[in-house]
Amino acid sequence: MHRKRKKKEYIVHNVDLAFDILFFLAKNPNITFEKILQHIDSSSYQIEKILEVLINRGYINYNPKKKTYSLGIKNFEVGYSYLSHVDIRNIAKPYLQYLGEKFQENVYLAIRSGFEVVYIDSYEVNRPVVVKSRVGRLLPLYASASGKIHLADMDEDELEEFFREEKLVPYTKNTITDREKLLEHIKMVKEQGYAIDDEEWEEEVRCLSVPVRDHTGKVAAAVTLSAPSWRIPSDMLTGEIKDEFIKKSRELSERLGYTEE
Repeated sequence: MHRKRKKKEYIVHNVDLAFDILFFLAKNPNITFEKILQHIDSSSYQIEKILEVLINRGYINYNPKKKTYSLGIKNFEVGYSYLSHVDIRNIAKPYLQYLGEKFQENVYLAIRSGFEVVYIDSYEVNRPVVVKSRVGRLLPLYASASGKIHLADMDEDELEEFFREEKLVPYTKNTITDREKLLEHIKMVKEQGYAIDDEEWEEEVRCLSVPVRDHTGKVAAAVTLSAPSWRIPSDMLTGEIKDEFIKKSRELSERLGYTEE
């Protein structure tokens, strides 16, 4: 024998159902009522009533000509309000900590400032030998792993301006100072989804960096591991470390509203 549900339980169930419908429409725009019925576990009457409320509130649009449903403008307002209050440092902190503890190396969060990158936060490990803290430091885009991530996100006009404004001076013997070689390198970074600084800005320091994207798909920041080169060979960076960094950067990007679709 089924117990009688209380009114509060029905309300909670309907709220949960409304979210199911919204998330389904987010992934399946311009869809018919029949399709919604096939994928949402509830009665036709209940779904119809919830759709009516969401339409009246502006969270769902209904096209009477095509008889299809899609997300309404209110979802954008809510999402934009959230994104405008996002503090990327606070959201990134647990990710920096996780990666730093897992690989026992310093991990940084870097954003672009003009044609340089600035390190705005970090998780620094307690080891006898580590790379000196880079928080607050400005590094060149072309000679740092985090900078290359931002370069790879630039369009042609931005890159042209970069080459007009910046002189490619060598910081070490490994710094890329040839325009064509740097362009090829940037193209590779874009294709592979990560960047390496192989003692290009500072000798005996090797870095890996991955992009963090915002809701528009643009690079909002870079998450970077910096370590003594004798302790982290290149093949180690491009193996398990790279895979884990990419995985976590995608999770962080999703927290900022980014979807690969």
